[in-house]
Amino acid sequence: MNRKEFLKNCACGLCTCATAGVLAPALSAAAETKVPDDWRLPFVKQRYARLLEILSSRMDEKALNETLFDLGTYCSGLYDDTHQKFRGDLEGFRKAVKQSASGDNITCDWEKGIITMASDERADCFCPLNSRVNHTPKVVCNCSLGWQQHTWETVLQKKVHVELKESVLRGDKRCVFEIRILAT
Repeated sequence: MNRKEFLKNCACGLCTCATAGVLAPALSAAAETKVPDDWRLPFVKQRYARLLEILSSRMDEKALNETLFDLGTYCSGLYDDTHQKFRGDLEGFRKAVKQSASGDNITCDWEKGIITMASDERADCFCPLNSRVNHTPKVVCNCSLGWQQHTWETVLQKKVHVELKESVLRGDKRCVFEIRILAT
């Protein structure tokens, strides 16, 4: 077949090739099924924020703080198997936390008996239930205090007092917890 015959016979083929070159990526993209966004998480965030607002208006501050603290203790307790692996191994726990999804930094001042746990700057609360966008009430940070106290008491095998120094939900750029080891 010479060049003239090739072009004559392939005229339709060129159109088809050109069309296929344009349509193939589009068809391929259409063939990939896009998983729809899960509507439930934004719904739960909004509903949880509203629940906290309702509870805040119906419970006295002390009872609400204690309830949220207990909730955090419960949530942390769900990870007791993991936390117990680090009993007496603060350095191992520190590394594991740094490599985890939170990526928090842990520093220790042994002379003062203070451990500081600080997140990097973040736009929103680490807990998937809380959201600045949904205006989660700041009181929910008491849940984190319960989480931190239970976690650190499990790892250190000592009583601790946890104080929230900075909070994303309270307007800061990161969350910082001060863990004070109590004398036994």
